[in-house]
Amino acid sequence: MKNLSALFLISLLFSCTEKKENSQSENILENLTFKVDTVVMDSGEDIFNLGMGIRSLDLSPDKKFLYYFENMPPKLLKVDLEKNRLISKTEFEPEGPNGIGAFVGTIQVGPDGKLALLGNNGVYGVFDQSGTKIENLNNKPDGIDPNLAENNFNLYGNSIYDWENRKIYSWPLENDTEKSGLVSIDLASNTAKIIEAPEMEIVDKYSIVFEQNGSFQVSPQQVYLTQHEGKILISCSAMGDFYEYDPLTEELKFIQIDHHLVPNRLTGEINNRPKSEESFMDEMAKVNEQIHFRKLQWNPNREIFLRLATKIHMPKTPEEEYKFEYFLLAYDQDFKLLGETKLDLEGRIDYNVFFKDGKLWSYVNVEDELGFAVFTFNF
Repeated sequence: MKNLSALFLISLLFSCTEKKENSQSENILENLTFKVDTVVMDSGEDIFNLGMGIRSLDLSPDKKFLYYFENMPPKLLKVDLEKNRLISKTEFEPEGPNGIGAFVGTIQVGPDGKLALLGNNGVYGVFDQSGTKIENLNNKPDGIDPNLAENNFNLYGNSIYDWENRKIYSWPLENDTEKSGLVSIDLASNTAKIIEAPEMEIVDKYSIVFEQNGSFQVSPQQVYLTQHEGKILISCSAMGDFYEYDPLTEELKFIQIDHHLVPNRLTGEINNRPKSEESFMDEMAKVNEQIHFRKLQWNPNREIFLRLATKIHMPKTPEEEYKFEYFLLAYDQDFKLLGETKLDLEGRIDYNVFFKDGKLWSYVNVEDELGFAVFTFNF
């Protein structure tokens, strides 16, 4: 019996060791290395006006071209990411039948090069690249509260256009009359409905607003809408979990992910309506130092999702600077966690990032020329 017990113990120890090694090897980002190159775009005979940076951007479906707007007056820039140069700059009309306003808030590039644009004047429509409006998209749909239907910026300020099925999916920026949910708008019938997503109440819980004499300071939680293989992913900055909505079956799934390296979601009690600026900064620090998840980005080269997460350490004295911690997370196509790692970075990653050819591109201003820090990840 003693020999059998010893053999069983040895077998058990070996089994545990093997399990531990397998568990460690399951993290595909455990031994990640990366390099960062700076790529600068050639403006040719023109110039890049980077006074406001890049506020909203999108890529062509083949990822070869970057589109974004300079504003006041609005000008569409098309940049070749293969040849690293400016292709064209086209001025759009702020007013009139083709008017988009002085400022273009969102841009979405369609499969045929058309653009879905939302301007600060409330116009939401489909334009061609010469600036001609082809179709009006803000039609005040039936089926939802009329106040929301008539407020173009609230309804369409965070939305994506399904070009193939002519539907709009929106997460209202403010919605005091309805429950939190995804708004699905059918352009053919001009009707809308709300798909309730109760776990997203965390967005309002940890969004902080300070009002003083009619002016506001806001530290919001972000909601991201992503279209992937015909389905809509609804994620946010406040938690790693997210929803998947299938328009065909109208099924809404809540996807829970158990992260190990970062918190799964924001926790703790905060005062999200502080009465002083000092209190506003204190509450914001409580939230920012926990975690801030970014948008899920599909990497077709590896057939995985990659996602950034950030912790922000705010300065406690005027002499101190902001400090950032960055984490890279990976999931398979079924949203199983594949890996997570902390990125050893000194610089800052811009909020408008995109993946191209498996590399992360982050905007940087290089002596008033359009540049990108390009991260090549090896794992």
